Amino acid sequence: MKKKNEILKNLLPYLSEHRKTLIYLVIVAILGNGLNLIGPYLIGKGINILKFQISDIDLEKLLKITILLGIIYFLGAFLTFIQNITMNRVSQKIVWRMRKESFEKLHKFSLKFFDNNSHGNIISIMINDIDNISSSISQIGTQVVVSILTIVITLLIMSYISPTLTAIQVVLVLITGFFLKKITLKSREKMREQQKYLGELSGYVEEILLGEAEVKSFTYEDEVISNFQELNKKYKENAVKAYFFTGFGYPSLNYIGNIGYAIIVLVGSIFILKKELTLGGLSSFIIYSKMFNRPIANISDVYSIIQTVFVSAERFFNLINQEEEVETGNKKIQIESTKGHIQFENVVFGYKNNEKIIDKFSFNANPGDMIAIVGPTGAGKTTITNLLMRFYDIDSGNILIDGINIKEYSRSELRKLFGMVLQDTWIFTGTIKENIIYGNENVTEEEVINATKLACAHDFIIKLSKGYETKISEDNITLSQGQKQLITIARAILKNPRFLILDEATSGIDTRTEIKLQKAMQNLIHGRTSFVIAHRLSTIKNADLILVMKNGKIEEQGTHLELLAKKGFYCSMFNEQYLD
Repeated sequence: MKKKNEILKNLLPYLSEHRKTLIYLVIVAILGNGLNLIGPYLIGKGINILKFQISDIDLEKLLKITILLGIIYFLGAFLTFIQNITMNRVSQKIVWRMRKESFEKLHKFSLKFFDNNSHGNIISIMINDIDNISSSISQIGTQVVVSILTIVITLLIMSYISPTLTAIQVVLVLITGFFLKKITLKSREKMREQQKYLGELSGYVEEILLGEAEVKSFTYEDEVISNFQELNKKYKENAVKAYFFTGFGYPSLNYIGNIGYAIIVLVGSIFILKKELTLGGLSSFIIYSKMFNRPIANISDVYSIIQTVFVSAERFFNLINQEEEVETGNKKIQIESTKGHIQFENVVFGYKNNEKIIDKFSFNANPGDMIAIVGPTGAGKTTITNLLMRFYDIDSGNILIDGINIKEYSRSELRKLFGMVLQDTWIFTGTIKENIIYGNENVTEEEVINATKLACAHDFIIKLSKGYETKISEDNITLSQGQKQLITIARAILKNPRFLILDEATSGIDTRTEIKLQKAMQNLIHGRTSFVIAHRLSTIKNADLILVMKNGKIEEQGTHLELLAKKGFYCSMFNEQYLD
């Protein structure tokens, strides 16, 4: 119950934003429902007018009642239409706000959050769960208010017509309600599991679509299909159980309602024979009885829908209530006056608690130095640059830029200093030019072309049908992996950063292009402190300092020639590559 209250408390701000509209909807719903409730009373009056020998006066009364009945039902239907349209608009506005806030929130989480949460599950929450909340709010709308109002009014009218028949009706409903309460609790539990399996299913599909080339290259299709079928089967089995319990509501009420009608007709007929009830009165009572049962069935359905809302809302609020990255400083970066000295002092870091990736790591990079970081897989090379950019915060120690701890700057300020090119390129849907100027929109055409020339990308771009206006995307097959890499390099060059981080930046480029690019890189890194992570040791011979990492520590450091002369770990790595 406490969890439900917390979820409702979190949902209230989204609903209260539209409180005036919701009040208007309640008034419209009450008016529309009130008009519909007049109908059965008029029908009873009309039936009582009927006689075996009907006069012209009786026909005139019956015609007036029929016309009035038509007008009332038309107005009721019109008000219900207005209510549904308005409620749909409110629900869509709520969904828009939820998606907006959740997407903004995602960018405030640390990378550690994304390491620990499936992308498919996040997508499932932002698409499926928010859609569930939207459709549920739209369905529920003012149903609860209308249903309660209908139950109260019809109960009063039925009591006025026949207290005995009303008592029979109420007893039957209470029996059904007790039975349904047990079912809905079980239904909610299954709904929660269903959404969890849906997240796993979405994550697996996304993973396979991204790695389809690898799946085909290893002829792993059968295993992938088998794994998918297993996940799909779990989802199906749980969904069947969830909807099995959910499906009990309406049939149960319908069955007991029909039994009730039979009893009411039987007892009512006896009352007619005893002159205690008119035929019109019994007819009105039966219609009101149906109207009494319908909102109870609606409330039962609404209760099931609410279970879905609670499950989806719980997942949504668990996402957006995750702890954000804490800003530790607000110092402004002065890019022009930044000299470019970087110092690591006894840095300790682990992605998980009690698992150190970097242990007591220390080194100095002087302004303008090219620092190469090499070592076997898992040595901690990329981790160093992740810590420098504050994608992750260190467990202990200090990282200083020109003597100032990087924690004194906000992350956004700190990252203004850096240009980064990763081994895994990132291209978004748009034109080549839009990809190059990403984050640097206020640049001239000349600056863009100069950047692409430095990155050796200009020649292949102008050969495309639309040149710089060519549309591309991450899954676009028009560009090779190497060409995508060159575009990301041009993007970094255009930023004109104080520090450069190149993580296997030439991994997707052929040898001939790499030779050209290396010359351009020399001009690019001139005057900038740069960090180059490389597996091909031939590419970092000219580095001012090479850090040889092993098990999160610096095994050796020095220039290329100095390290070869030591005939240590670096020398063995270089000889292995040279011999290969």
